[in-house]
Amino acid sequence: MIQKIEINEIFALAEKYHKKNNFIEAQKLYESIIKIEPNNIESIFRLGSLFAQINNFDKAINFLNKVIEIEPNHSKAHNNLGIVFNSLKKYQKAKYYFEKAIEINPKHEEAYNNLGSVFFELGNFENAFECYHEAIKINSNHYNAIKNISILSRQVSIDVFECTDREKLRKLFLLLYKREDIEHKDIFLNAKKILLTKENYIQLKQTVNFGKLIEKPNINNLLNDELFILMLQKSLITDNLFETILTKVRREILSLLIKGNLNILEKKIEFIISLSEQCFLNEYCFFQSSEEIDWKNQLMTSIENDKEVNELELAILGCYAPLINSKYILNKLLNYNSKNDLFNNLINMHIKEPLKENSFLGSIKSLDVISDPISEMVREQYEENPFPRWRYTYRKTPYNPLVIINNQINPNKIQLNDKFSSSNVLIAGCGTGKQIFIAQSYLNAKIFAVDLSKKSLAYAKRKVEESKIDNVEFLHADILKLNNLDRKFDIIECVGVLHHMKDPLKGLKVLLNLLKPYGFMKLGLYSDIARQNIEQARKLILKKNYKSKFQDIIKFRQEIIKEKKNELLEKISHRLDFYSTSGVRDLLFHVQEHRFTLTQLSEIMFNFNLEFLGFSDMGIKKKYSKLYFNDKKNILLDNWHQFEIDNTDIFSGMYNFWVRKKS
Repeated sequence: MIQKIEINEIFALAEKYHKKNNFIEAQKLYESIIKIEPNNIESIFRLGSLFAQINNFDKAINFLNKVIEIEPNHSKAHNNLGIVFNSLKKYQKAKYYFEKAIEINPKHEEAYNNLGSVFFELGNFENAFECYHEAIKINSNHYNAIKNISILSRQVSIDVFECTDREKLRKLFLLLYKREDIEHKDIFLNAKKILLTKENYIQLKQTVNFGKLIEKPNINNLLNDELFILMLQKSLITDNLFETILTKVRREILSLLIKGNLNILEKKIEFIISLSEQCFLNEYCFFQSSEEIDWKNQLMTSIENDKEVNELELAILGCYAPLINSKYILNKLLNYNSKNDLFNNLINMHIKEPLKENSFLGSIKSLDVISDPISEMVREQYEENPFPRWRYTYRKTPYNPLVIINNQINPNKIQLNDKFSSSNVLIAGCGTGKQIFIAQSYLNAKIFAVDLSKKSLAYAKRKVEESKIDNVEFLHADILKLNNLDRKFDIIECVGVLHHMKDPLKGLKVLLNLLKPYGFMKLGLYSDIARQNIEQARKLILKKNYKSKFQDIIKFRQEIIKEKKNELLEKISHRLDFYSTSGVRDLLFHVQEHRFTLTQLSEIMFNFNLEFLGFSDMGIKKKYSKLYFNDKKNILLDNWHQFEIDNTDIFSGMYNFWVRKKS
């Protein structure tokens, strides 16, 4: 009995070490238990799982098989064996063990999620979707399945699925849109297909050009739809037809208010508040007529002169301008508490969050004055339009950074070690902080986030504080001044930044001086081949003498929307960045832009003594591997250059890739 108590205590201590990722101490304790009790199934199982975590797969298989020998119906051991074989890319074996785990325990949510990942790797996206969905049906809060189904939704259209139960999918997407720990842009396109059948969408197209939209039944159904309302609140509306409808309906709403026809409007308050949130998110990129601008100014004057808070009027005004723009409205709403939670959310978005960001501006440290003329111009752009404006993102599970890098450079592989178990990470050009949240995946990381724009840093700091993240230090600085930093980094991420410098290679040299020998760097650079349509648009902007001011951005954006003849220009409207003012400015009106070819990238690798580890986009690499199967590691840039010539849009975002400093 005494021995049993001691074993329980040792096991509890081992579990404690295991949870803290202290694998060496946990391993010793599990092994000590097995010496006393050779068939202690929980210790054998935990030890097998531990070896799987540290990628010692032979030992993991050995111990997990031993569990199954002792207890053939141990569903967790089958599941973990599936994880091991999935890591080894032995997908059929992984599939067998996950299916066996589900056969033993039909409510094994984790096995369903893992089986979905196997189907994804095998290219069976419908089965992957179904497995993730099954895990969510068992546990509506199964985060990994929720994250996986959201990311899958970004990559695959539900149109390709043979069996589509629209009501079942509607419930799922309502659940996803109600969450605040995913990226709703990933699910927007499929949510749109659930919201409207192809026939409904065509009918809307036929309706939109005739009469008052707000009176039409199919438009009304759309405006009242819970899913559509959530889409307005959580994700940019990246659809030209929807934008046309919302632009016209917004005008009709303002017109009805000015004319005193309130009956219709009071029934639409939830939609109007949601539209106000959408317009704030997209930074008012919807077209406004001169008549609307006059009405808007008239409404603002009326609201400012009214001592009472009229929620309907304020929500309508918020569809045309941020409510914080008026100090009178700000003072009215700062301590106002509505009975309508959605209106309180509007106050938070329009008033309290921007005020919080403003409060951070004075506390963010600056390294030095920004003296480079190009850097100063870029700084001014992002002070005026911090980019991107975002609401929610995925939660991160921390792993050894080398495991994460291996996942991104796969099928290439670097050897794992413990040197990066606690890494110093520099995010050079962190913008509004999205990359900071991605870097939370690095186990025990200390993150140093630098940007030219204090406004962007303030946005990032607010998001970090909201999420109670405490491993981030902010600095306002130009990359060119970072030579003055007295510190070195294990990992540097600089994505979408160097190509906006006067001399990108000068910036790269500064960053490499901050990188430890054999450290890792993630870079993102524009492709010259993929951005030919952007270059054509920029030439047109110069020709028409458009400036990077709000009115010109909106005016040129309308030209692109109406473009029917020029295929290159028309493509621009399919980009996510096209659907916000800061996005259009960053995409088309940027004050500085360099573009690269993969031939140039190869020269950079050679001249800077860098090892090219691979691109991070798995979808692109799968297409490449089918043609260049002899390049087992996917790292031959000459091949990649030819691949891009044959697939000109493949890097339409940018080249995202990892390099390693050779010494």
